[in-house]
Amino acid sequence: MTPITNVQQLNQLMNSTMIYAVIVGVVAVVIALAVANMFPWEGGNDKSYIKRRIAFVAIGIVAILGFWLYNDLVVVGNIKNAGFQNMFKACNLKCIFINLGVYIVASGILMFTFRHSKFGSILGKEKK
Repeated sequence: MTPITNVQQLNQLMNSTMIYAVIVGVVAVVIALAVANMFPWEGGNDKSYIKRRIAFVAIGIVAILGFWLYNDLVVVGNIKNAGFQNMFKACNLKCIFINLGVYIVASGILMFTFRHSKFGSILGKEKK
């Protein structure tokens, strides 16, 4: 990675970081969808939705925490100016909320759209 030494490079880095935050959120949704479909339905008193819910939360935490740690530990080291580092850290905090928002909104839309699927069961048991 090239060292960041001026404002134009910093702005480009922050813009690309926000785009990567959206991409990481979408990839996390796809992974959560795949993992939810791996848990089988249980007959009778079905509690498999709890396992799917735990996996859903764990995938969200790992995606958000991993993105933040990568930016904080790897990318910030390539920024030479301390003021620019603080600006990027503020951008990194915004990216956490972008990532979380994409993950929750896209997952919520998919869960409500496919309510009778395994991924939709993360919301809880359906009332009969």
